[in-house]
Amino acid sequence: MSSKTLTILSAACLIACVSNADAQSKKESFTAVADSCDSVQWSEKALATYPTIASACQGVQERDGKRYVKFQGTVKRNENGGRKLVVNFKDGGDVTLTPSPDLQLTVNGKKTPISELGRGSELSFYVAEDRFAAQIPETPEVEIRSARFVVVPIYLHEPHEQLASLPSTAGPLPLLALSGWLTLGLGGLVSLYRRRR
Repeated sequence: MSSKTLTILSAACLIACVSNADAQSKKESFTAVADSCDSVQWSEKALATYPTIASACQGVQERDGKRYVKFQGTVKRNENGGRKLVVNFKDGGDVTLTPSPDLQLTVNGKKTPISELGRGSELSFYVAEDRFAAQIPETPEVEIRSARFVVVPIYLHEPHEQLASLPSTAGPLPLLALSGWLTLGLGGLVSLYRRRR
């Protein structure tokens, strides 16, 4: 096998690995082809975590080219001073949110600490198509296109697991570094093979 062929095969393998990793990282939450709940296709992760999530959809809205599914519900339980908030979805069961204890939301026109939200408090939040986390508008009266969001992780029902609320920072660079080392090793083997010939 010539070195050109090996180089082309290595490059093709590298491109395939990077595109596969990129495609997997973009399918976090859901896909939608229109601004209606019927067009939303939830990811396997979302459905495994909350099987009734599709029936709880209250609408789909677009902001800066990204779609958001709107949910509404009432607070069922507020545990650990607001660190664990169980919300009963409208039309779809319970979801557990894990906000930071210093989070403040606007309720009835005034800032309210999350720890003071009581049973029966109304709560609206959004889930973006690329991130399975609750995004709560800082001021609920503002339209979604101009609202600033507070991101709150959604708790998984499996013990000691929680989705990260921080952005995904681990990109394809480790994969690129690994493929670079593999290519160097392959080049060294080809050189060794050619010297022994």
